[in-house]
Amino acid sequence: MIKKFLLFFLTTGSLSALAQQPATSKETKEVVVTGKIDNLPNDSMVMLMEPYTGEWDSAIVKNHSFRIKHDMAKGGSVYILQVGTVMDESKGLVLYMEDGKMDITGKGADFRNLTYSGSPWVSEWQEVMALTSPENPDTKKLAALEKKYWDAKLIGDEDATEKYEKEGSVIKNAQTSVLKEWIKKHPNSGVSGYLLTVYIQNEAEKEALYATLGEHAKQSRILMRWKNPGKIDPSPLALHTDDSAGSDGAAAGSPKTGVAAPAVNLPDVDGKMVSLDDFKGKYVLVDFWASWCAPCIAGMPALKATYDKFKDKNFVILGVSLDSKKEGWVKGIEKHQLNWRHISDLKGWGSEAAKAYGVTAIPASVLIGPDGKIIALNLGGDALDKKLAELLP
Repeated sequence: MIKKFLLFFLTTGSLSALAQQPATSKETKEVVVTGKIDNLPNDSMVMLMEPYTGEWDSAIVKNHSFRIKHDMAKGGSVYILQVGTVMDESKGLVLYMEDGKMDITGKGADFRNLTYSGSPWVSEWQEVMALTSPENPDTKKLAALEKKYWDAKLIGDEDATEKYEKEGSVIKNAQTSVLKEWIKKHPNSGVSGYLLTVYIQNEAEKEALYATLGEHAKQSRILMRWKNPGKIDPSPLALHTDDSAGSDGAAAGSPKTGVAAPAVNLPDVDGKMVSLDDFKGKYVLVDFWASWCAPCIAGMPALKATYDKFKDKNFVILGVSLDSKKEGWVKGIEKHQLNWRHISDLKGWGSEAAKAYGVTAIPASVLIGPDGKIIALNLGGDALDKKLAELLP
């Protein structure tokens, strides 16, 4: 979990925010972090950063010791504490912090395998980290099942994926039960807010647990952000919204409606080359999918119904798979009885067709007219039916 947390925020957080310190608050609430670590390099920098917003403070190591004071007027949150300014998860540690103090002692050169003490939330965080540790036997079992699941998914073995998914669900449910019990035993802990927002997926359960919490827990920055999205702090996703997408739903770099569709020429399951030009004079839905893509598979019944409704009215579907394994591709077609033409170069996300159409997420689709020009992008379900009904009365 720690690794996933770091990777998520280090890839979505605005690193430019590191150039800005938070404004000084009139509140007196603050956290004081002190460290006496025998092998911590002198003159190195220790950084404390709230990855959601990029707010940070730092200190220079002297005599293998450091002291950081950070404003906590907005309530408790989760931070990264690390040695150095370059984001490196091997040198960093995820920590919950709020108003109070944390003392760190030990002999390491970074923040792993040390002793943490101080305010009550310090020991509470240590308890939770033990429960969610990657070294936890159940967590290791879950990681092994996840690998087996994706290996089976890549070759289209749906029986195996279903088996591994069920086995994983049993472990996940057991882990979630343990964490829910921890929340119930610590109703006024800010750490409960972390567990609630990260590990409890069911929204009804989340709301029910939230109702049992005390005011101190509810005033954590974590829970206030959850209850008031975009008001307490701006969403990190908003910092990365791509407003270069066109009004027709095309991503930047994608072909636009009204222009000639890029050429496609790829082999089918028998190795025969199939070109988009082969369908000139017809309405063509180029459907980008993959046998391992759950949302793609979930949408197939509706797509099959659309195909059956319009296939005799000058309408065809050309499935372009982003599979990398032929076995999985072919099994997916057969398993779900997708009775239209299918092509793929088996390059996964490196698919030449996907590159030509700017496809960066699937499912995705392009509706092309008899003249070879793009009519619409990413229509599905009722929207696709309605459009085809207009074009093919």
